Amino acid sequence: MAVAVVTGTSSGLGHGVASALTAQGWDVLGTVLPGVDVDLPWRTVALDVTDDAAVADLRQHVGGQLDALVNNAGIALAGPWEEIAPSELRRILDVNVVGAMAVTRACLPALRAAHGVIVNVSSVSGQAGDPLMGPYNASKFALEGASEALRAELKPFGVRVHVVEPGPFRTPISLAGEAAAARGEAQVYGAQWQVVDDWMAWHAASSADPQACVDAIVGAVLRTDAPFRIPVGDGIADVVRRHAAKVAESATRAEEFLRTLS
Repeated sequence: MAVAVVTGTSSGLGHGVASALTAQGWDVLGTVLPGVDVDLPWRTVALDVTDDAAVADLRQHVGGQLDALVNNAGIALAGPWEEIAPSELRRILDVNVVGAMAVTRACLPALRAAHGVIVNVSSVSGQAGDPLMGPYNASKFALEGASEALRAELKPFGVRVHVVEPGPFRTPISLAGEAAAARGEAQVYGAQWQVVDDWMAWHAASSADPQACVDAIVGAVLRTDAPFRIPVGDGIADVVRRHAAKVAESATRAEEFLRTLS
């Protein structure tokens, strides 16, 4: 029986992925935050991905071989850089980047033994920045860069690495208490905050059903022909294409600019 570790399975995408893999006969070990009381139809372990000792102990639960790791656990944080406290920034980076890679590190010996697969759940925010989303952008850009390096490192061992880049899907991430930074006293970002507040309310109530994203993540686990990056959601591939075109255009303009300096 194939074995998978999926982080953040109490709700949202992680719950959907764990449910789908369990239905297909996988032995799923799902992580839930300590203190969260949920009755789930797969094995669970209480784990905060920022707890180094608990992450190290995860190896004991995984065993000698692991077929798949889905790094899904994550948080959101919105706010202008002028109002983001260093502690808030460290928190989102710790969960979304350091925690994900710490879990990966703990699971790698077992993944190597099984020639397994790692799926990191990023975001379209890991491809293009938006106003007041800088902390979240920073965490997902970092996860994507880490994933690129990881993919190159693990290719000789037959371990696949994929990044799924969801657009807005209806999950609890935008309802979490940490989803917005503490409002600053300058009160110069009111109009932008209103846009973000309205978007978060829409995201929580009316954004797309997450099943398409669950299917993409599960597909990346099961299909050896899956691409490295998988943007998913209505129009999300076009967002990535437009941003890639802007990067290419910027490189061309940079070459022209540099020639004027000589």
